[in-house]
Parts: sequence; C-alpha cells; structure tokens
Amino acid sequence: MTENTLGAAETEAAALEDPPADEAGAAAGDSLVLDFTESDRLLWPVQGNVILGYSMDTTTWFPTLEQYKCNPANVIQSEVSTPVSAPADARILEVGVNEEIGSYVRLDLGNGYQAVCGQLKEIPVVENEYVSRGDVLGYVAEPTKYYSLEGASLYFELLSGDEPVDALDYLE
Repeated sequence: MTENTLGAAETEAAALEDPPADEAGAAAGDSLVLDFTESDRLLWPVQGNVILGYSMDTTTWFPTLEQYKCNPANVIQSEVSTPVSAPADARILEVGVNEEIGSYVRLDLGNGYQAVCGQLKEIPVVENEYVSRGDVLGYVAEPTKYYSLEGASLYFELLSGDEPVDALDYLE
C-alpha cells in the first residue's frame, strides 16, 4: 500500500466509527430547542395521585420516616414497571443513584429549569442525550426504604435555577 492509499483507508475507517457520545448528543439536540419558560406546561411523567406534595414553606408528614419535613418534590403514586415519560424536551444532565430517591434522571429543560425523576429502574437514557417530550426515561421501581409505606411512586422535582418549585403549577 502506498502512503496515500493508507491515509485514505484510515480516513474511511474513522468515518465509519460512531461519533463520540457528546457529538452524537449535540447532533440530536440540534433539532430540539430547550426553551422551557414559566408559561410552558409539562406532561405528567406518570398518571397517578400526588401522595406527598411539594412543600417548602411548611412541613409535611412522611409516613415511612415518621416525621414532618419539607418536600422539594411531588411524589406521584404509580405501579412498579409503569413507564416514566419525559415531561418536556430535554437533555439528560445526569443518570445516578442516591439513597433517598434511588435511581434517578436529571433533565435540563432550558432557561435554568431542571427536572428530577427518581425511584426509577431500567433507565434507557444516558447523559448528554436529548429526549423529546413523552420519551421513556425509565420505569417506576420498587420504593426505596424512605418511601416504603407510601408504596410504588415517582419522585418528581422541578427546579428553577437552584430553587425547587411546585411542579403542579406547571403540569398540564
């Protein structure tokens, strides 16, 4: 092989490789404009009753914990394995696990708004991926030890900047 042929072969092989995840996410995101505003409405990630409501000004009773505390989220009753939908077009900021809310997905909705969906399992999304409103983010998991008496539910938190806000004010 000549030097030019080898260079062409390497270039062709590089073109066939998958793009890095951050480039793939950026390309997919070109068609999604993350421009959530105070007047926009969110899709309910699951259908169900709010069993623990947002409450940052007063405390609310947490049966499992047997204590009153502030709640930065809404806990929505559901069934194990119920699909959890993206509430709006978003970019996946983080997929993680913590002791209280279990496996979760943090979403960037745009303009400083973020949403957190917790108590998930079988999460098919990855960080920096763009999702459209209604796309599956995961499935409702068995409750963590912090929500065992409340039962299967979705932890759903909405933030504006770094401050939690009541998602019920934004849900359709």
